[in-house]
Parts: sequence; structure tokens; C-alpha cells
Amino acid sequence: MSGLGCCFWWFVFGLLLGWLASWLIGRMIGKGTTESEPLPVAAPPPPEPKPRQKVDYAAAEAAGFRVTGDDNLEIIEGIGPKIAHLLRTNGVESFDTLAGMQASAVQEILTRAGWHYDLARPDTWSEQAALAAANRWEDLHKLQEELIGGVRR
Repeated sequence: MSGLGCCFWWFVFGLLLGWLASWLIGRMIGKGTTESEPLPVAAPPPPEPKPRQKVDYAAAEAAGFRVTGDDNLEIIEGIGPKIAHLLRTNGVESFDTLAGMQASAVQEILTRAGWHYDLARPDTWSEQAALAAANRWEDLHKLQEELIGGVRR
């Protein structure tokens, strides 16, 4: 083959090799997980929750929170809807339950769920949940003013 034809085939070979490498890396990193698949389950059982205290909705609202129930984990700084759903599917269904968990146990749930949850830092989640479970909404508000994404500044 002459110069131009040879370059063309090397270019095509490079494209195919790049596509194959990209596909393999994507399979290794993502492990085939897609958004439509159910979130992983079978977490170690969370500690037994204490008897639940009813949420004082008036106090929560006065402190600036819109709480719809004691499973409204999204009010915890750093927990959004997807992480709240992940926690609920792994048995963490209330402020009390989350308050009784170590950050390492929560981190294990996040790690098993995949790399999509690597940015989440549950260091203060149980502290925040304990304040919510105890209806200490003003204290929770003050704590959250010190946090960025659930982490102390």
C-alpha cells in the first residue's frame, strides 16, 4: 500500500482500538450498573431503633424545615432524594435509625451502591438525624449553617 492508503487503515485500526479500550474501561468502572436497575440491597441490618418520638412539625417549620414525616431524610444536609431512597431500601427508614448508625456503616451502604455515590460524605448525618429525632430543630438549623454538603467547613 502507498502512503495515504496505509495511513487510513492505521487510523481505522486506532479508532477501533480506542473504542474497545473505552468500552472495557466503562464495563470495569460501571460494572454494568445503569440508572434503571434497582439499587443494591442486603445491607447489614441497622441497629435497633429506639422508640420513635413524634415529629414536632410546628417547631420544624418555625426553624425553617418542611418535614413531611420521620422518614423525610432529605432534610439532612448532604442527603438528596437518590441517597434517601438508597438508605430506605437498606433499612434506614427514620431519623432514629440513622441517628443510631456509625458513619462507616452508612459509608458501606454508599460504597456498595457504586461509584455514583463516592462524593457523599456521611460524617455528620447521624448527628443531624439525632437532632431531628429529638425535635431539636433550631440546633439542627445552626449545625447545618456550618456544613457544606454534610461536611463541616
